[in-house]
Amino acid sequence: MAGLSGLLFVGALSPGRRHMLDGLEELGVRVEAAAEPGRAWECVERCGVVLLAPGSPADIPLIPRFEEQGKPVGMVLRAGDKGLAPHGLKAGARSVFVDEVHPEEVLGFVRSVTEEGLLRREVRWLRAEVRQQAGAGILIGGSAPSERLRRSIREAGPRHRAILLRGEKGASFAAVGRALHARHPGQRHPLIQFQARQPAFEKALARLEKGKGSEGEILELGGTLLVEEAQLLPRELQVRLAAAALGGPACPEFRLIVCETIDPERLIQDSLIPSLCDEARCLPVRIPTLRERRKDLPELAEAVLRDFAERFGLEPHVLTPGAVEAIQERPWWGNESELEMSLCRAVLLSGGPAISVDAFAPDPSARRRGEMEEFFRERLAPIVGVLGKGGGSDFYEHTIRSVEKPLLELVLRESGGNQLKAAQLLGMNRNTLHRKLQELNLTPPAGRRGPRRK
Repeated sequence: MAGLSGLLFVGALSPGRRHMLDGLEELGVRVEAAAEPGRAWECVERCGVVLLAPGSPADIPLIPRFEEQGKPVGMVLRAGDKGLAPHGLKAGARSVFVDEVHPEEVLGFVRSVTEEGLLRREVRWLRAEVRQQAGAGILIGGSAPSERLRRSIREAGPRHRAILLRGEKGASFAAVGRALHARHPGQRHPLIQFQARQPAFEKALARLEKGKGSEGEILELGGTLLVEEAQLLPRELQVRLAAAALGGPACPEFRLIVCETIDPERLIQDSLIPSLCDEARCLPVRIPTLRERRKDLPELAEAVLRDFAERFGLEPHVLTPGAVEAIQERPWWGNESELEMSLCRAVLLSGGPAISVDAFAPDPSARRRGEMEEFFRERLAPIVGVLGKGGGSDFYEHTIRSVEKPLLELVLRESGGNQLKAAQLLGMNRNTLHRKLQELNLTPPAGRRGPRRK
């Protein structure tokens, strides 16, 4: 029977007990037997349930030892040993059987404790989800940027129908979005969350426009629509989203949260149309980077490790002082996502509950990024020095375009004029690249286009 825990029998095997174990195997339960406790400890990890046949009161202390390892224990007694039953139950045994017990009775016990284990696991997951739903992890820390974020969430009351949530890649947009939703319109209303990259988004948008489905219901009855990475949406879909969510009547308890992700490794960013980022219509809320929250990192890491422990039923891990110092020095360009992945890897690599600095892999792109920044810094320094002696200018826009144009020319040449490939190399949306090429009056290089489709 699929899904049942394996059973470890510990104790003397009489013919009747052997018959019972054979019957359990026929019913689909994997069975192992150990005549001595010493042998039992070698195979207990492979089984989920222990059936102990104590020969004397001296065997009763084995019960709490098995329970400490997360193995529920049942007892099977000879008719003359029934006096051990109260002691076994007091020590933690879940059930007591007497010799000549039918395999079906023991199967019922195995089923029961297997289901209990699954329910315990589900409770751990649900507890972790409840904490995540409240956005608790994101609001941890006493730094000034964290306090500003908490203040922004408090101030995002019912006056604001739309919120523009800005942050770098890897920031906890969903957690902050849930915290904003909990503030208004509140947990009594649903929150519907979409990634702009999801193929299902356009169908959801159509339901919103027609006032149908769950999307149409939140527009009429209240709720939150949260769109992650909205800047990746083609402009026509952005226009439709703005018109459907902000262009007509809606329930006072409806809210649109538009998430705009900024990638610090990219020179050219995708953008939102004005109606989705105009501060006159949308309340801007900025998620601070982990580089700004170095003071909060030990507390954030502790919360992540505690969450791992609850989710997977592990003992909580702790960071050594050296590891704490290491995470505070790291730039965390991937923000919360990178921190969580690094801590997960550290837990897997650690040989015990203490996580040392050796468990953290170096940031692979930090050196390359630093070299590029130093290159630009050296060349801009003398120009900025001269600029400081004059008045105002359009120096910023001119500098960005001066880098942008040759960059796009080089990437187009490298991609053989294939705009889709060029967009992939740049890590940007194809529509954004096309718009930039038009603005800079650039065309793909002649003679190096990709192969024609037949």
